[in-house]
Amino acid sequence: MNSWDVVVVGGGHSGIEAALASCRMGLRTLLITLNLDMIGQMSCNPSVGGIGKGHIVAEIEAMGGGMGRLADQSGLQFRMLNTRKGYAVQALRVQTDRYRYRDLARRLLESYPGLSLRQGEVVGVEVIGGKVQSLLLHDETRISGKSFVLTTGTFLSGILHQGFSTLEGGRSGDRASKRLSRPLSEDLGLQLGRLKTGTPPRLSGKTIDWAKLTIQPGDDPPSFFSGKTTGIFYEGAQIPCHLTRTTAQTSEIIRNNLDRSPLYSGKIRGIGPRYCPSIEDKIVKFPDRDSHHIFIEPEGLGIDEVYPNGISTSLPVDVQEQIVASIPGLERAAIMRPGYAVEYDFVFPDQLDHGLKVQHLENLFLAGQINGTTGYEEAAGQGLVAGINAAAYARGSSFWYPDRSLSYLGVMVDDLVTQGIDEPYRMFTSRAENRLSLRYHNADMRLSPVAIELGLLGEDQKEGFLQKMEEFSAGRGEISRKVIDGKKAIDQLKRPEMSFDDLFSEDSSALCSWPISWKIAFESEVKYEGYIQIHDSRSPLAAETIIPPSILQEDVPGISTEMMVRLRKANPRTFSDASQVKGVSPGALEALRMRLKRQKSVHGG
Repeated sequence: MNSWDVVVVGGGHSGIEAALASCRMGLRTLLITLNLDMIGQMSCNPSVGGIGKGHIVAEIEAMGGGMGRLADQSGLQFRMLNTRKGYAVQALRVQTDRYRYRDLARRLLESYPGLSLRQGEVVGVEVIGGKVQSLLLHDETRISGKSFVLTTGTFLSGILHQGFSTLEGGRSGDRASKRLSRPLSEDLGLQLGRLKTGTPPRLSGKTIDWAKLTIQPGDDPPSFFSGKTTGIFYEGAQIPCHLTRTTAQTSEIIRNNLDRSPLYSGKIRGIGPRYCPSIEDKIVKFPDRDSHHIFIEPEGLGIDEVYPNGISTSLPVDVQEQIVASIPGLERAAIMRPGYAVEYDFVFPDQLDHGLKVQHLENLFLAGQINGTTGYEEAAGQGLVAGINAAAYARGSSFWYPDRSLSYLGVMVDDLVTQGIDEPYRMFTSRAENRLSLRYHNADMRLSPVAIELGLLGEDQKEGFLQKMEEFSAGRGEISRKVIDGKKAIDQLKRPEMSFDDLFSEDSSALCSWPISWKIAFESEVKYEGYIQIHDSRSPLAAETIIPPSILQEDVPGISTEMMVRLRKANPRTFSDASQVKGVSPGALEALRMRLKRQKSVHGG
């Protein structure tokens, strides 16, 4: 039987979430992928989360998705980042066992009775009257469905580059999807572009001089993405990461071999990620930097292979060997897998609506790197959105459009479909104008009610969330009444230096038995209330407010280098003009608005 409610193409992080969401909503779902053994493969670094990215994973978890618990169940190290800063920019990063993650991902998919897997390559798309009817596989099998989700990752006409050697592939060891780009362009009328990403050489851990590296341990006790996780999956301590850096010799080696770089010889035409550049790009674009950090990350428990995060490269293998040998602690390190770049086709995302549906087709959704994004987390978040809406279409219900004021999922989708991209898109907290409200620790409070309404949460997770909300409500009443040292406890908790445990560690209240994650979520709600009220009540800025030219030459707090480059290039005369600049996010406009208001108040305007 080759007729399904929802058909998902691609077994990466986006395809996994799309298929899981569809199945949780009760739809018969088929996931097609080039290689069943590579479902959930981490093609790049073996980690999940980080600033901005971890926020997305928390939102996926809040809506019943798989990425957070898969990371927890395969985690080797857990670190909450930015703990010296406010809760709004804190997020979890988990170093994972990539082999276990991949195994668990497939087992999770196979645990759903309504979800089936099929190995194969999609080579054709049948469209009748603005509606996709079926997909054609390489073996002439035709798969029909009510709705379809494409999550092709870096496999769409993928080419691997290593020096001047090229090989067709979506990643090392896996073939590309060679025949799908043409029907997407010619038969479906989609505008395609070309992007590039890359990976570093993998090294043998037993050939590294670990004594020369700086150790980076995990948090003790660790934090987890899922409230169901009770501990790490193995006995013993977390596996540390290590830190080293490039040297002047590294830079010299790279400069002397730029003529052998496919990136600088013009062989690679795709645009690479600004925020995760190759080591060649770092050396060329930051010539005054003495060195660049390299994080040595474990690939798996008991696995010798390690990942040197920070030296992604497409230079020839002999040059990679020289680069590695120039780095402290890696002088004798052996390369197990050389680094490479991959160039691939993508679809310009401004051809989609806010449900990630292709605008001119009734039932085709796109998610992940096919939309011009970079990163597992961004891909997984889009997969969740596309899977929800593909399922909604298949059963005739309303679409869910994530709100950028309520989620990072909404920020990402809105940025992609309204601004488009001219380089791989990565999530940062600075992209969200409401980031004070969009905290890692309150993701469930923002999105679990939506997930319950959509039918995405299992009974255990639903009951756990509702219990938490009941206890928070009771706790709020208790703290509002409580007086400590003559002052209301709730007012004391609003002070930056005061924590939940500072106030209640000696208390007999049931609040003291709350999990740490609950305490932080509750505390941050109280602490941020005043700031959010001020933010929401701010006076508007007149659209015709003049932008002094000097401001565009500043490093305006809250505006990324990428956004400032766009603004300087456009040179807008007024705030209204700035709001029309393509690619400038609402978060950047909010930061510009605040800067202009300060300028106005200083000059008495």
